[in-house]
Amino acid sequence: MADNENAIRTLIENWARAISDGDRATVLAHHSPDFMMFDFPAPIIRGLEAYDRQWDFFYASPKGSISFVPNELQVTAGDDVGFASCLVHCEGTSAGPVDLRLTVGLQKIDGEWVVIHEHHSVPTVEERFLPDAG
Repeated sequence: MADNENAIRTLIENWARAISDGDRATVLAHHSPDFMMFDFPAPIIRGLEAYDRQWDFFYASPKGSISFVPNELQVTAGDDVGFASCLVHCEGTSAGPVDLRLTVGLQKIDGEWVVIHEHHSVPTVEERFLPDAG
């Protein structure tokens, strides 16, 4: 299982680096054709074409070098299904600095890990007033 967890960790770290570098081909790589994403500025994104178009919004009007840095990455993986979550600090886009949460669901297909679901979210204003659960 550790090999699967390491492979998923590497996939996510390479994906995040590609986002920072503006390398769209690598951003799209390792995603299922019937991929689905829940993203905070948009409704449900279905398929790679829609996912690619969503990055147009992200890269529009940069305010400097873009950085997309995952922190506290946690990975759980079996033989054919994996799950990862982390916090991400992002800077350089028109939104300014933002901290978001990322959850990724993966499936091993033909021996390769493939992202089948992504969920990006940001804390709501109300969450700042909730008691600390940790």
